Amino acid sequence: MQDLPLEIRIKAGLVFELAADRVSGQPVEVTSRALRAVAVAEGIDSRHRWIDAAAAEIAGASAVGPRQEEAT
Repeated sequence: MQDLPLEIRIKAGLVFELAADRVSGQPVEVTSRALRAVAVAEGIDSRHRWIDAAAAEIAGASAVGPRQEEAT
């Protein structure tokens, strides 16, 4: 995400948190669709490659347990 403008990076963080709250524990395909839908709603191009990585992270986090910052 470092190559994105600051405004988009901030929105991307919001998109990640919103989708993670809504689809935690779901398969990566579901998290990917949710991230893309929220991205579009926030005015972000849903084709950015960070979306696939974020979807995998959200889907994988549910299999491992709470994210590190939530565990502390």
